[in-house]
Amino acid sequence: MKIRISQKGRSVYVDTSIVATKEDLDTKLRLKKIFIDRYLSVELNRLREIINSLGIRADRMSADQLKTVITQKGETMDFFNFFDEYAEKHLGRVNTIIKRKSSVARLKEFVGGSALSPLDIKSKFLSDFQDFLKTPIRRDAVARGARSNRTVLNIITDIQVIFNLMRDRYNDEDTGEIRIPNNPFRKLVKVVPKKTRNRNLSIEQIKAIRDVELKAEADIISRDLFMLSFYLCGVNSVDLMKSLTDENAIRLNYNRVKTSGSRNDSAFISINIPSEARNLVVKYAGFLQRRYKSVKSLNNRLSDSFISIGKTLGIENLSYYSARHSFASLARNECRFSKDDVAAALNHSSNTITDTYIAKDWSIIDDVQNGVLNLLKD
Repeated sequence: MKIRISQKGRSVYVDTSIVATKEDLDTKLRLKKIFIDRYLSVELNRLREIINSLGIRADRMSADQLKTVITQKGETMDFFNFFDEYAEKHLGRVNTIIKRKSSVARLKEFVGGSALSPLDIKSKFLSDFQDFLKTPIRRDAVARGARSNRTVLNIITDIQVIFNLMRDRYNDEDTGEIRIPNNPFRKLVKVVPKKTRNRNLSIEQIKAIRDVELKAEADIISRDLFMLSFYLCGVNSVDLMKSLTDENAIRLNYNRVKTSGSRNDSAFISINIPSEARNLVVKYAGFLQRRYKSVKSLNNRLSDSFISIGKTLGIENLSYYSARHSFASLARNECRFSKDDVAAALNHSSNTITDTYIAKDWSIIDDVQNGVLNLLKD
């Protein structure tokens, strides 16, 4: 059985669990009054009460809006169930949803159950959760030490994003139907992460990384990929993994994974493959995909290797990402390229209206690339 709701010349139908058979119909194929009184009257009265509670707001609402209010009124709001539905439908970056699943798992640990109403998420609740995150409670976490403030802040931010999505779903400012009135994150005093360590390297340090003698194959691969990133304007490992497949390519054309889903140009960029990078492209095109099961396994290997390489060369906090930071710093501070040109080489975008008018000119990026790589020849 469905209950019809008509408003302003349009009708919508609300599902029920009630089933009618042939015996419940009269000779004109209408429901018998006894059936309506016995099975439908309670549900009809419930729907009328919901609509009547809206007062004059109901007059301004469409049939679809009335249906939304009616169907949500009896729906139990649960944070974890909402996230599960969101995760199934999520079309963005895979790493984003993996990170948010981990954050929600930490919230479940704190709650100690699998149910949480958004109305129970208050400022005090969040403050206690934040303190909980600072204190390691598992043996493996104890071995690693407490979570950094940056990690804690990232988890809190993930929870806030999901909470705001719930508010968007259950609150309708146009009709005044507000099921989640609280905004606990507004009063939360969030932890302050430590200032990001400087990852910029001098050109002498870049040369040292390029020329260092290494024995372990994994370290050699990591060093080669570091230099390949530097040669190719700071390309990220995930983009190398996904797009470095053609050893004969003249340019590396790819959509940056991190921002392709949020930019109108799909974060496309075309990077010239210079002579310095040619042998590395031939060596690693297709190799990365065969050797590593995932970007995560590649990044773990890179992280371990750069700890070792950093100790060998006396470079603190060395990481794969140092290549990208250093390329940008050298392009701006040593080569004196404009910030806009450096941003273009890094495949950043300001997403301004002006950007949509200007056609891409890859030669600008080529100039930035050549300027930085010429520093290696001095």
